[in-house]
Amino acid sequence: MTRFPGRHSKRQDEEEGRATQDSEDDRREQDAFRIHSIVKMMVDINSRMLFLLFIFVIIFITNGQQQSRRSMVTIVLFVDYHDPTLNYHIQSSIAEYEQEWIISSIYLQTNTKLTIETITYQSQNQLKLFEKICYFLNSTTYLFGITHFRYQSPTFIHKILSQMHIPHMSVSMVTNSSMNSYTLQMQTSSEHFSMAIRDLIDHFDWGYDHNELVFIYEKQSSLDLLSDVLRVKNNRQPTVKLKALALDSKEFVRPRSISREVGNKADTTKKIIVAITQKSLDQFLTEAHRLGIVSTYYHLLIVGVDATQLNWTHLYENGVQLTSLQLTSNKTNANYRIELALIKDAFDAVKYILRQLLFEDDFPKDQYLHQQECSWSKMLTLNSYVAFKQHVGERLLDISRMIKFLGTTGVVDFDRNGSRRSLQLRILDLSEQGMVEVGTWTHKNRLSISQLGVKQLTQIRKHLVVVTREEKPYVSKKVDSNGSVYFEGYCIDMLDEIARRLNFNYSIRIADNAAYGKEDENGQWTGIIGELTRRTADLGIGALTITYPREQVIDFTKPFMTFGITILFRKPLRNRPNLFAFLAPLTLEVWLCMAMAYIGVSIFLFSMARFSPYEWQSPYSCKRNSEYLINRFTIVNCFWFTIGSLMKQTIDYGPRSVSTRVLIGSWWFFSLIMIASYTANLAAFLTTKRLKSPIDDIEALAKQTDIKYGALKGGSTEQFFRSSKIPTYERMWYYMSSRPEVFPETTEEGIEWVKKRNYAFLLESATNEYNVQRNCDLMQVGGLIESKSYGIGTTHGSPYRDRISNEILQLQENGYLDQLYRKWWKERNVRIGCDDADFDQRKKSYTNELDLKNIGGIFVMLIVGLSFSFIVTSLEFYFKAKRRRLLDGKSTTIKERLKHDLHFALCTSCTSSRPTFVHEKENPDKAIIHDEIFGDFHTKSNSIQSLPRGSASTRDHDHIALVPVNHLPRHRVT
Repeated sequence: MTRFPGRHSKRQDEEEGRATQDSEDDRREQDAFRIHSIVKMMVDINSRMLFLLFIFVIIFITNGQQQSRRSMVTIVLFVDYHDPTLNYHIQSSIAEYEQEWIISSIYLQTNTKLTIETITYQSQNQLKLFEKICYFLNSTTYLFGITHFRYQSPTFIHKILSQMHIPHMSVSMVTNSSMNSYTLQMQTSSEHFSMAIRDLIDHFDWGYDHNELVFIYEKQSSLDLLSDVLRVKNNRQPTVKLKALALDSKEFVRPRSISREVGNKADTTKKIIVAITQKSLDQFLTEAHRLGIVSTYYHLLIVGVDATQLNWTHLYENGVQLTSLQLTSNKTNANYRIELALIKDAFDAVKYILRQLLFEDDFPKDQYLHQQECSWSKMLTLNSYVAFKQHVGERLLDISRMIKFLGTTGVVDFDRNGSRRSLQLRILDLSEQGMVEVGTWTHKNRLSISQLGVKQLTQIRKHLVVVTREEKPYVSKKVDSNGSVYFEGYCIDMLDEIARRLNFNYSIRIADNAAYGKEDENGQWTGIIGELTRRTADLGIGALTITYPREQVIDFTKPFMTFGITILFRKPLRNRPNLFAFLAPLTLEVWLCMAMAYIGVSIFLFSMARFSPYEWQSPYSCKRNSEYLINRFTIVNCFWFTIGSLMKQTIDYGPRSVSTRVLIGSWWFFSLIMIASYTANLAAFLTTKRLKSPIDDIEALAKQTDIKYGALKGGSTEQFFRSSKIPTYERMWYYMSSRPEVFPETTEEGIEWVKKRNYAFLLESATNEYNVQRNCDLMQVGGLIESKSYGIGTTHGSPYRDRISNEILQLQENGYLDQLYRKWWKERNVRIGCDDADFDQRKKSYTNELDLKNIGGIFVMLIVGLSFSFIVTSLEFYFKAKRRRLLDGKSTTIKERLKHDLHFALCTSCTSSRPTFVHEKENPDKAIIHDEIFGDFHTKSNSIQSLPRGSASTRDHDHIALVPVNHLPRHRVT
């Protein structure tokens, strides 16, 4: 809406007025805030300016007040080297130290000026050094010295400073000859350091294996340290043998000559203590690496320098064991050297001493230390010359014994002798991560190795070369499906576990000549032993026996298996079954004696029966008074009765007289015993067949000559018999040495000889047991001969021996080796049915069942008897038929007669009797013969009565003897 002047209302005018007034008020508040801010800022600036002006005024007034009593403090650093890197750090420390001193001076309200000077000392310019000291004495109130000598002895400097009553701190190690009452040691004292070295030597057992140690030094103070080491009292014996070798002071390092010296010692000096400077150490290790000193077979103990600054990569790769004994540094910067830490702690110690001195108001602060002119001529008569106030130096020493602070190298405090009380040394060891701390040493607690340190010191940090010989079950070569060759066995499993525990890896190969090793005519060793002596391998593993000759050229670990020498022989073969095995229970002599006894008893029985009247009896049982008497014990009947009694058969007649009964009773008793013995022996013989070996112990083997015997060629068993002085073993060695063909090249070849030849193999019991359980036709004969052990071979002086030995002992204690034994001896590739492999042939036997092969001879004898009886019957049949034909007047042919008689004999429906032939009636004698043959005696009794009276008919082939009564004895049998 358009407004026109004079036409708006009163209300609108009031609102516009209020709005204008509010905007003017806002502008006024903003202007006031700006003015307040500007004034506040001006006040702050003025306050600061006024404060600074106040400080400047105070400083000016203080300086004006202190001008009349201004004091000078001078710290002189004596060195004998020029190191740009170290000088840079020293200058940085000096600048920082001077800033702190200014602030302390303001705080203490003292007008003290600090001057830090560095003097490079040269032993050939001692006069110039003395003049510089005099200059500082003439221009300073307090003088304090710090010495750090790398190459030269600080004895001269310490002597001058002490005679001038100037306290001084030594950063480098001070020997007892350089110590005096005004010397404070920042480094470990020579006495304590030598004790620490000796404790480490004892911990590593250096010198106790009769080996000589090498001590490499560069300056005289290190040689003095060696003297202190040798003087350290120790309860352990023997005394450590040390050989000192000095580096060339001009070239700083000459490891070639040291390599030549150490190399000449071969197996006896591989432990080296190095006490040289940091710079020389770097050069020494570089050259030593090129010459082969830095290798597996060296253990370096570096003392007195900072080993963390070394290039440890190539050292670790070469497998050298490196241990360092040095001071502790709290600085984490890798470039912060130990010597710089000591210098910084020395400056801090001086700062605490001087600050404490400045706190003392009654101590003069405006006088110079000299009272007389400082000159070299007066220095020569120090006995009567006192150039400075003695009480100043003594007061500084008193204060130094009271300070205590935590410095870069640990707690800094001094005893009354000027040595540090709480100084701690570090023991470092080379690892895959560099130099790691494994323990500490203090004068109070001596050597302390941590659990991690023990594990670190026992680890092997290298790829090892292992040589072996293939022999089951210790080591055997296998090829997988990809064609890759690998090894397995008892020793391989054991080595894998040891490698895992000690953190190393290895490669394995077969040794030269695939032999364990023996010494040849030139004194050179072959096989595994030869490679270890030539150091072409680090370890030798397998069935390697620990022997004295081998111990002279290599080292062995603790044994992992104990065994003895035994005899491996073929089991006795079972005899082939014999058809006449039933005759075996009795010897040939017994059988012959029985046959003779049988014949003799039968004839004797016949004779006794003929002589005895009681054996003659009537042929008719119902007719007692017969004209004729008969005797049943004819010669045939006697033989039949005797054999029947022996075979326990029933005979239808028996003895009647006492004499014949006694004889028959004796024969029955004899038969009873013989049959019972034969039966029992036959049962035992046929059911139990004992295996009898021709040898049962070493003595039996040595006495015989039919069985050849020998041992593995070049093995420990051969060496045992060669060197033995026991008569039995000497005789056996004489036998074997005269027959080179009895020594197999390999164990497998010897086992084949045992199987296929008449050969006994002498070998270790463990190997014997393994092969017996896998070959059912082999057995172990006798007990153990000698006691030997298997061990892992190492090079002479190898650092791995003790560590591997410790692991072997632990594996034995926790049962791991027993598990391996069960795995490779009892479980792997064991043939079923060989559980009796360890039997003793004198006690155990095999039981067999009776079969036809064992008792077939009895059936043969039965068949032979049947055949013989058939032949006899056939002959009797033929001759009887022929006689009948003759008696019949040849009315029939022999063929018809045989046919007729054969038909009658085979007729099963015919009776057992037959009619008497005509010629039998006409010839009674012949009839008797006929009837006797057919057993028809009783039907022909009339023929007997028709015999002429007074005649007798006795026939040897008859079964009954007929004798006239009047020819018998007078007495008759009733």
